[in-house]
Amino acid sequence: MKLKRKVGLIFYAIPIFILVIILLLELGFAKRSSQSEGVAYTEKSNITYKVLLKPNNYYEKEYLDDKYNVVASLIDKFIVNYNYVNTFSSEVDYKVKYNVTASLVIYDSDNSEKPIYTKNYVLIDDKEIKGKGLIAIVDLLNNDVNYDEYSAIVNQLKREVIPDANLIIKFNTVFEGNSELLDKPIKSSKTSTLTIPVSQKTINVDIKKDLNAKEEFVNSHVDVDKKLFILIVATIIVLVLLVIKYIMYVVKTAKKKSKYDQAVNKILREFDRAITEARGKLRLDRSNNTIEVKDFMELLDVHDNFNIPIVYYKINNYMCVFLVRNNNDIYYTVMKSDDYN
Repeated sequence: MKLKRKVGLIFYAIPIFILVIILLLELGFAKRSSQSEGVAYTEKSNITYKVLLKPNNYYEKEYLDDKYNVVASLIDKFIVNYNYVNTFSSEVDYKVKYNVTASLVIYDSDNSEKPIYTKNYVLIDDKEIKGKGLIAIVDLLNNDVNYDEYSAIVNQLKREVIPDANLIIKFNTVFEGNSELLDKPIKSSKTSTLTIPVSQKTINVDIKKDLNAKEEFVNSHVDVDKKLFILIVATIIVLVLLVIKYIMYVVKTAKKKSKYDQAVNKILREFDRAITEARGKLRLDRSNNTIEVKDFMELLDVHDNFNIPIVYYKINNYMCVFLVRNNNDIYYTVMKSDDYN
């Protein structure tokens, strides 16, 4: 019975183990497949400028870079550079649309909630760059911003109010890319701004970038191959059914101890100091005087009186004998499973 049970357990355990290995391999392959359906990309933008100066007695150079504040009356024009770079982990068909706009916004210095004057300008009309590869670049270099043109408008208003004015230059970039790895396009719309104060005596230019070094990972919906998906589901179902069957078999074949077995084991456990388990069959000589006692506790008294070990004989799975030999006298008690039904 024990051998049959072991064979049965192995019969279920081997296919369960094999199915677990297969499932792990399938999931690993599915993970690698899904990870390959993506494009990592990094967008960066940068704005730099120089201030071209009017002839003056203060500066030896004809221009100052963006490390300096500038006296407004010395400014001739700003020379602005804008750079946009988008790099990809795999080839992308891309299209970049861009333009540069400016807004002159003037407030009364006592009320900054509503402007008293606004005018919009187009510095660079809508343009488009198309290409295919691992990198998309837009370089807008040496763009002139005539400071005096905007300052003249502010100076006219100084007769009526004390103006607080800014020239806000916006570099607008719209990116759209497509890859064979994706089922939808990569889309990005970014704006970086350069704010030039116009009404102040000294100019501190403020640069705000909508992006600097933003990393993205665009992935199509994780669409594992349908055949692989069906195979994974089928493997899981078969594995679950086998595990359930294995558990049912273990429960069904588990040997339940009878009241007889429990009683014998309790005696062997509690009185192991006094009991010696015998090997082989029980053999009695006819010359022996056999005395059957009532139960094991009576036999334990005999053991205590003579200080002789109790010998345990297991006859079969349903009967055992405990005995004490004292010369030709044999004191014994028999335990049978029938007595515990």
